[in-house]
Amino acid sequence: MAAMTASDAPHVAIVILTWNGKEDVLHCLSTLSRVRYPNWSATVIDNASTDGTFEAIRSAFPEQPVLVMEKNLGFCGGNNRGIEDALARGAEYVLLLNNDTELHPDLLTELVSVAQSDPRIGAVGTKNILMDDHRVLWGAYGELRYDRDLVRLVGSRQPDGPEYSCVKDVDWVIGNGVLMSRAALEAVGGFDERFFGYHEDVDWCMQARKAGFRIVYDGRAVIYHKGCGAALPSAKRPFPVLYFLGRNSIIFARKHATPAQLCKFVVCFFAGIAWWMIDGLWRGYRMKPYLWLVRGFADGVLGRLPLRRLGLQ
Repeated sequence: MAAMTASDAPHVAIVILTWNGKEDVLHCLSTLSRVRYPNWSATVIDNASTDGTFEAIRSAFPEQPVLVMEKNLGFCGGNNRGIEDALARGAEYVLLLNNDTELHPDLLTELVSVAQSDPRIGAVGTKNILMDDHRVLWGAYGELRYDRDLVRLVGSRQPDGPEYSCVKDVDWVIGNGVLMSRAALEAVGGFDERFFGYHEDVDWCMQARKAGFRIVYDGRAVIYHKGCGAALPSAKRPFPVLYFLGRNSIIFARKHATPAQLCKFVVCFFAGIAWWMIDGLWRGYRMKPYLWLVRGFADGVLGRLPLRRLGLQ
């Protein structure tokens, strides 16, 4: 892309979601100044953190806009409020950003270049590289499989290489570092808040593709991702990832799968659980993680989401 000025570059609104990740979001904000793209703004969405996040941001970055939610709305609800705010302020593109990330200086320039190459492109995803080791990917893009894990994250924990530097249409892109077009957001809407967190990016990409938009992975666009974030086991209130992977997999499959795909997924899911548990018993592993998956699957079938019991509200 030729060099742009602020007057001819489309406005990109960066939405940074955080929940009890004070140190991560402060570091993320400290790296925004490296961005070379000429027309952007950033808003932090604080999902009712209890660790002093708002006060810390006010102290370190007094001019930084922060929207504080009345309660933890999850990845879906928090980002939806950020998207609504961005569109109301006239943004032509919205970049969703986790709090545990750093931006490459040319990230926005590269993403906008690809997005503007075809008005049918609804979202452009980035290559997530591990913050601690820039030779290794956190993940690239996703495939929808309807097998034991429903989806596959391509490139997860793999050495970076030419095969991950391509630009191509994919099933779904990672919700961290995804650039979404105004046209697609107005046509599709935001995330389905039933998911709360995990697989909502898969669902949104599926809906966008059904609406006629392209979902594109741009391996030349780079974001550095610490990973885990609120899901760290050492966190005061860790996010129950396995529960939501089990729960949201069945919600997604019931929403989008054909009868054959749904049957395949259910059979593969429980066959996988059985194998993991047998192998775990043999090796002396703890059974609790597998039970979290089963509990989540059951709540997905029953349409339940006990946020208070999960420690999320």
